Amino acid sequence: MTAFDDLEDAINEEAEKPPTSSSSSDSQDSLESDESQESHESQTSKEPKDPRKAPAFEFSPDLRRSIYAREESWQRFEDARDLEMTRELRNAGVRNHESREVHDAMVRLAAENPEEMTRLILDARGVDGA
Repeated sequence: MTAFDDLEDAINEEAEKPPTSSSSSDSQDSLESDESQESHESQTSKEPKDPRKAPAFEFSPDLRRSIYAREESWQRFEDARDLEMTRELRNAGVRNHESREVHDAMVRLAAENPEEMTRLILDARGVDGA
């Protein structure tokens, strides 16, 4: 599993779609919209999704962001994700977590710990904190 699995999947899915003419595109869009609405309605009328089998939120290309990290930091993150977090998730019955969920958790963790984030930035620069 790489950090960009979700992005690669979305790109591959988009590339696999056959091109359509503008007139058939409009009818196709309408059909997809109707199917999506019916699918949503059928899901809401059924029992809720099992949170151990469904991602916390759906993929959206509008939510993508770039994250820049040193290679050493990224390797430590991947090791922790692959060796520890994945094991913990599997112990909880989650076997199909998505990279977007990992990234969202990473950002939320950082947002909830601004003092620790500040300390890590200062440490990386070799600056003593106030």
